[in-house]
Amino acid sequence: MKNTLKNKKDIDKLFTTPTKDRVIDNVLIKTVDGTPGFLFTVSSKKFKRAVDRNRIKRLMRDEVKGIIPTKSVALIYIGDKVPTKTNFRKYLSDTKK
Repeated sequence: MKNTLKNKKDIDKLFTTPTKDRVIDNVLIKTVDGTPGFLFTVSSKKFKRAVDRNRIKRLMRDEVKGIIPTKSVALIYIGDKVPTKTNFRKYLSDTKK
């Protein structure tokens, strides 16, 4: 995915800048003005197996496929179980407006 945040400065800005966070379907969504892109994170403390973490990130990537971000967006999975599907695409498309 070419809209992924990879620069350390951009990622640090997401977590140090105070923002109004939203939680939708066990996904914490943080947005900050900056380099447009997505960051997908899953806690390794809650999900020991990399297979589970990668599956969750894959589900989140599928939900934002086709959305072109206008801000830096962090998607942090905070649930306890591996989801079958996430439904936060509508909120992300509303933040573009």
